[in-house]
Amino acid sequence: MKTHLKNVNRAGEDTPSALRGPRLAFTLLELLVVIAILALLAGLLLPALGRSKAKAYDAVCVNNLRQLGMASRLYADENHEHLPSAEILPTQPVDPRHPLPRICDVLAGYLGKTSGTNTHSAAVFRCPADTKGRFAAEGSSYEWNTDLNGSRMDETRTDNAFLLLEKGNPAGGITNFNVTFPPATIPLLLDYDGFHPRPPKPGKNVVFMDGHVAPLEISSAN
Repeated sequence: MKTHLKNVNRAGEDTPSALRGPRLAFTLLELLVVIAILALLAGLLLPALGRSKAKAYDAVCVNNLRQLGMASRLYADENHEHLPSAEILPTQPVDPRHPLPRICDVLAGYLGKTSGTNTHSAAVFRCPADTKGRFAAEGSSYEWNTDLNGSRMDETRTDNAFLLLEKGNPAGGITNFNVTFPPATIPLLLDYDGFHPRPPKPGKNVVFMDGHVAPLEISSAN
């Protein structure tokens, strides 16, 4: 009786592996196929993600410029309809002996900030696609149109020009005139560089005097 039980136990000891299911494992070939599929999917998804990221950056930039356009108008409202005067490149002032302020400092008080404080914290001056450090160096990713320094809001004219009354004959008389440009065509601020790729050319965003924001294509040489 004891011998019979012992044999059964021995038989049981020899057969547990037979009671288990089939062993699951990937072969090297199967792993290589899975890796290849993942690489293919990544190759398809990454460009789409890159385009989505670029669109998101562009949307933030447009919103920033729209706010800066409103701040410029608020400044003009409080300064007898005159626009501010600021350097185009604060790190390289036109007249180093008498540098003009940075546009981020001039408009800071109209964006919920206090003028003279560290405006690097003002995200509205930073384009998220600014990869050239303009925000860090100049205090803003956006350049101010210095041709408007001190100009009246909504009233932009060229310098005095002249026209011959008789073509090719100065003695025939000259008339002086000004050319007035509509606010919708006058840029206030725009990206320093082509931060926003718009193949085949780089692109900038610009806010115009009338407050609307639009893309601006630039040549590849710029």
